Amino acid sequence: MPDGSGMELIMKKKLLALLFAFLMLLSVSSCKKSGGDETDDSTVNTGAEETSNLSTSDYTVTIREDIQVVHESEDGRRSTKTLRYPELSGMADAELEKSINDAFRSAAEAEYKKNLPDVDIYIIEDTLFNYEVASVEVTYLSNKFISVRNSVYLMTSVLDIPDEPVYCINMTLDDGKILDEDDIFGDFNAAASNFIDGRFSQVYGIDNLMAETSFEDMILQYKSDYASYPEVWFTPELFCMNIDLVPALGTSAGFSIPLSEAEEFLQFMPEK
Repeated sequence: MPDGSGMELIMKKKLLALLFAFLMLLSVSSCKKSGGDETDDSTVNTGAEETSNLSTSDYTVTIREDIQVVHESEDGRRSTKTLRYPELSGMADAELEKSINDAFRSAAEAEYKKNLPDVDIYIIEDTLFNYEVASVEVTYLSNKFISVRNSVYLMTSVLDIPDEPVYCINMTLDDGKILDEDDIFGDFNAAASNFIDGRFSQVYGIDNLMAETSFEDMILQYKSDYASYPEVWFTPELFCMNIDLVPALGTSAGFSIPLSEAEEFLQFMPEK
């Protein structure tokens, strides 16, 4: 059971969720109405500040934004979808560059469909939703490899607390291959043992998380035998994992370990 601070957090989240549900009943005037496929496309440069700690690269990264009103009811209430994803430029191979950028968008679209598989039913039942890839952080970039952590915000009129999943993209840039966790982990059981032993440090998530759960309880939900893994990403110095939690604990928490210590359980290490 959550302690007093945990219950306070739950109440705050429920109040925020109720406020958001009320706001969803109003017209989302900032979104452009679409017939279904038309989108409002704008490109925003990520800026030097966000990439200052990344490895040296000849490529430029911008964040592409696609906003769509998926459905508007007769009384003007809207369900919206906002996708954000990286877009690379500066590659010598224009065909490969296009393929890579198409893959980034496809990954964002696939995550949307994963989180809202029954959009037509939502519309029929008049369930409002707001799906947004709220942040896109390029955490590693070289001429050989890119790692991206994406944070989603999903609220519907039938949810008490927003869902905030994280999904990551790890891609080798010489061929545009998106790596899955089977490509990255050499020995997931060894990674889990390191996690249980406390060798990972928490990088985000609620304060005092370990008073509410344990390293063992968090990691044992994942099983390599069933291709069930946490989402993972790289920085130039760290290997990181996003651990799913119950909504009362903040949906998820991030943990990192120095790359030099992760070599024992990884079969992929990014090339600079």
